[in-house]
Amino acid sequence: VPHIQNATVALAILFFAYLLTAPLRRRYPRSDGVSSAGRRLRPFLIAVMSYPAFSTVVLLLSSPGIHWLYRSQERPYGQAWLLFWGICVVVRLVEGLLVEGFAQMGRSSPLDGLTRALLRLSLMTAVAFLLIRYHLGHEIGVLSTSTAIVTGVIGYAMKGVLGNLLAGMSLYACRSMAVGDWVEIDGLVAQVIHVNWRETRVRSAGHIRIIPNARVAAATIRNFSIPNTLRRHDLIVSVGYGEAPDDVIATLLEAAGTVPEVEKQPAPDAYITGFKDYCIQYVLRFWSRHYEFSTIIQGHVMRMVWYKFNRRGIQIPFPMSGRMLHDFIEAVHPQEFDKPPPEVDRIVDDMLRSDLGRKLLADSRGVCILSRDELRTVAHHVKRTRFTYGETLMCQGEDGESFYILIRGTVHGSIMNPDAPQPVEFDLHPGALFGEMSMLTGQARNATMTASTDCELLEFDRAAFARLLAMRREIPQMFSDLATARAAQNAASLARIRASAVLPPELACDRIPHHLKRILGEWKER
Repeated sequence: VPHIQNATVALAILFFAYLLTAPLRRRYPRSDGVSSAGRRLRPFLIAVMSYPAFSTVVLLLSSPGIHWLYRSQERPYGQAWLLFWGICVVVRLVEGLLVEGFAQMGRSSPLDGLTRALLRLSLMTAVAFLLIRYHLGHEIGVLSTSTAIVTGVIGYAMKGVLGNLLAGMSLYACRSMAVGDWVEIDGLVAQVIHVNWRETRVRSAGHIRIIPNARVAAATIRNFSIPNTLRRHDLIVSVGYGEAPDDVIATLLEAAGTVPEVEKQPAPDAYITGFKDYCIQYVLRFWSRHYEFSTIIQGHVMRMVWYKFNRRGIQIPFPMSGRMLHDFIEAVHPQEFDKPPPEVDRIVDDMLRSDLGRKLLADSRGVCILSRDELRTVAHHVKRTRFTYGETLMCQGEDGESFYILIRGTVHGSIMNPDAPQPVEFDLHPGALFGEMSMLTGQARNATMTASTDCELLEFDRAAFARLLAMRREIPQMFSDLATARAAQNAASLARIRASAVLPPELACDRIPHHLKRILGEWKER
């Protein structure tokens, strides 16, 4: 009966101590060995004191309990109880100073929570045995033997669990990986989402996989998040032998540089890696800091590579000799590779539906002054081109050798001015004509144009522009009037930003016709 009474009082003390310290644990969570930003002195001290709080409350509640149980009798068991929890207070205080001290310095504790709990259990078990032997005067030989036998039986029965336990402790001690890291475990690429004493949980392709720690410890691990998240991507690209390597490498670097997720430093680079039977093989190397989006980032880069290759005539050959046959036929029968009539008619229809045919070259009735046959002559020299969303069509300040008609999609424009805090921004929609000011005046581009969506355009280079000017005597004057109107419109936009705006002398009405005549003369000489 006395032993039952003692056990009941002890359990009651432990229960009330747990209830009294619960609010402290919720309000001031411990760092648990994870590095965090340093806290102020008061929260730091409270966090440290939360470690021995339970043992301290047990100690305080035990004094009146022991006094009530034993009254005037000898209290060897009560003294042993108080001594045990007093030592526990010291042990927990040292642990709190260790863990919170490392967290205050922004570092992780050398021991994880599980390891600390095992060490604490071993230490307090040893303290309990010493108190039983030397304070209470009981022999502990039989108890030690029984404990060893029970420990051995449990260890043999749970050898798999203990293997996972020791493996988890080893993984933490070696800092092989942490929650949030992207790792490769024996070929499985996944993100670590949870690690406990038995298993490691990872997320791969939307699925949660649970791997025993023993298997993780025995596997080959590649950690993509340490020492930092910067990782390199290697993109293999094959190009035909007819393309100059310098042009290919420049295009690859330009494509990588247009993707925002690609790091500027280290800068992307590209090299020739081999000469194959049907192609030259290149590798494009670039860096990013988001391994979880590596497939998406590489997809964006490959998309940019295709569009830039397509516009520059750089072809990715099939693993066969079809390209060689194509080049041979084109050399023998070049006329067969001109634009087919349906494509020419499509270009003529697009020109008639655009601002070029409905406004610029229209008469007073709104009808284009050029016939379809005349437009077909120009259409043979017009190039249909495509840009993907996010690509820059032209940059403000660079030289302009072509202008565009937007057929499909949306293009966003931005004009920077040193006198304006914000750039002037606008959007163009299908049918819009843009980029012609550089062709008309010979000046640099005055706006940066970016594709907001996938866009299809008609590109007029100098040859196509010269053929268009040569169609009718009045067409150069029409373009001159357009340039003057655009210049006045730009000046009006700047006037809203500055107190006054002056048209550059290069845009004066009498200067533009001279520039157009020079373009037409160059074309006639060729």
